[in-house]
Amino acid sequence: MTTIETIEATPVYKQIMADSFGGIMYDVANRNKYDTTELFQLWDSLTAPELEMANGITKGAINFLKEA
Repeated sequence: MTTIETIEATPVYKQIMADSFGGIMYDVANRNKYDTTELFQLWDSLTAPELEMANGITKGAINFLKEA
């Protein structure tokens, strides 16, 4: 399993995706709903080629949460 696949398999990522498609991610992101510690550790460990392989939805979700 790649690190990206590991990220996408975490319960936090799955909840973020469920919330974002439900239209509530924006409303709750600034309220620290998500414990993103593991998610960000995995994301920050990616190499440049791995980051290039990540899909746009994953990149967008991580970027949104990092800026929230």
